[in-house]
Amino acid sequence: MRSTFKVLFYVNGSKEKNGIVPVMGRVTINGSVAQFSCKQTIAKELWDAKGNRAKGKSREARDINLALDNIKAQIIRHYQRLSDREAFVTAEMVCNAFQGLGTEYETLLGAFDKDNESFKKRIGIDRAKGSYQVRVRSRNHLAAFIRKCYRRSDISMLELTPDFIKEYEIYLSTDAGLHNASVWSNCMWLKTIVAKAHYNGLTPRNPFAVLRGYKGADHR
Repeated sequence: MRSTFKVLFYVNGSKEKNGIVPVMGRVTINGSVAQFSCKQTIAKELWDAKGNRAKGKSREARDINLALDNIKAQIIRHYQRLSDREAFVTAEMVCNAFQGLGTEYETLLGAFDKDNESFKKRIGIDRAKGSYQVRVRSRNHLAAFIRKCYRRSDISMLELTPDFIKEYEIYLSTDAGLHNASVWSNCMWLKTIVAKAHYNGLTPRNPFAVLRGYKGADHR
């Protein structure tokens, strides 16, 4: 993590009411600053301005400090995630992510599920049930690959790389035991989902685009 990234807490004395003050947070990154409410209040005399924490070991102090520790941990995770995908991260971007503001990129299986659901609604109109079942199997192969190789239930579109695609292709032909035609078909479904997400602005890049001449099972 960058050495200029800092999270600290303070109380807003101007909002004091009957000796109770709100606890605020401040994120600083490379000179950019953003403030946010911690949605916590504390008796003014219990606040340690130097330590940026509640004083003592009372139940109130412990609860406040635990809440602040959790907030800081969340902010650090958001900062790390943004740093992984953005060339330049500001304090406002981190605070917005923490508060649930702004656009979040799609997850891979989430995109697949949405596309399959849309496909399902068209069965009997201009889509066949058999084609839908093939798409569901393809989605399930992808989910199994993510569980086995990433030990997670889903991944962000931002984590997709050419290596991910190659590893998935190998998984399909080895662990899943599929023949070349089926490997190609499953990779093409994945390519379609990623291309749609990229076109709709749900992911900033399409890793298939850098695999020139990608032929699914024939690509090595």
